[in-house]
Amino acid sequence: MRTLMTSLALAILAGGVASGQQQKDLEILALVDHYDFYNVREPKDRSKFMFDTETAKGCEDILKHVLLTGATSVLWRPCSGSVMRYHSDEERFPLVVTPTDKRRVHQNESAVNGFISYNTAKIDIIREMMASIAASGRVPGVHWPFEETHHMGWTFGAWNLEHPEYWGVTKTGQVWSGRTSLAYPAVSDHKMRILEELLERGARHIFIDAWRSGSWSPRFEYVKPELERWKARYGTEPPSDSRDPVWCKFVSETQHAWFKRVKKRLESEKIPLTLGVQLVGDPDDPRDQTLISRGIDWRVLVDEGVLDGLVVMGIAWDVKDPFGSTEKIYRDIVARCKGKCKVYFPIQAYDFTRKSFHSYAKATELTIAEVTAKLLELTRDSGADGVVLEVVDYNNYPRAVRRELRKVSPYKSIED
Repeated sequence: MRTLMTSLALAILAGGVASGQQQKDLEILALVDHYDFYNVREPKDRSKFMFDTETAKGCEDILKHVLLTGATSVLWRPCSGSVMRYHSDEERFPLVVTPTDKRRVHQNESAVNGFISYNTAKIDIIREMMASIAASGRVPGVHWPFEETHHMGWTFGAWNLEHPEYWGVTKTGQVWSGRTSLAYPAVSDHKMRILEELLERGARHIFIDAWRSGSWSPRFEYVKPELERWKARYGTEPPSDSRDPVWCKFVSETQHAWFKRVKKRLESEKIPLTLGVQLVGDPDDPRDQTLISRGIDWRVLVDEGVLDGLVVMGIAWDVKDPFGSTEKIYRDIVARCKGKCKVYFPIQAYDFTRKSFHSYAKATELTIAEVTAKLLELTRDSGADGVVLEVVDYNNYPRAVRRELRKVSPYKSIED
């Protein structure tokens, strides 16, 4: 039997849907990591795979599945860490190719990812998919993580490995090849050349994901240019605690300069720049997680008009008051942005933050479809512009959830 809270939530939900029918559609940003489709099996024949992620047809089939969500913008992942998934001149990797001897593969091994090589595929995947997304009428863009390694060594990029002079450094002098520091002009130039490759391939929405860290934080920014800059300003040694808000704020200035450079490049072509963040508390809290663990002050970026959109990829709602706390957080964030940029809130399929629609369903005893409808209602009522789907994999947004998403999308008539 459903609880009184559940019954009340359903009543509110029903009223919200009725009133929301006259409201404008929401934007739906679908983040796509097409690598996640490589091992999806055919339901009727488990020996076969549904998607060949290295071919045009396989990627087109992935796009068709993603569009079932009613997506208005499709943001395709162009990289694994800093290993690019297209024919990049800037990131030529590997320099020496060692063929894989298939006889060495373990018998009965089901995974095929060891044979995947997107940067040497016959098609340029990003060029191909930007064109396909545009042909579908949606905005083609990239889901470009701010990280430069996705935790694993094989995701370290060639350029970074070849330039140890720019590697991150801790307060104790430990170097790390997982990221090069934007404090060096050469690193900023390198990342701008990657941006040029993405734009040349047709990206018309640049979404930078600051949620993914790849193990990097301001801990690795005790590099020579930053130490010299700190000494010139304060005349002291920087804090030994890399989570000190003063140090993180200082580091954010360098990241900020790069975001401004990106914005300046995109302005002439009116290509939107959006930033994905995770917020765990008050949007004015100086210990904001995006600042402390990513060295990015999203509030300054918003205030200075650098961002066209703030994409909230996770919030810390209260399990004792799921929708009430969510509504307050949504309204606080929209108010904090003061109309200076668009705002998007999450419809999470995975429990990366333990706050997905499955978590809401558990806390409220609603179905995931009912939860989705309620979150969409709260998004509109807060004055936000749309939602982000992080990430759209095969059926992780089930048919019932997709149906609710399409109700608020311009693409309502899609058959699923």
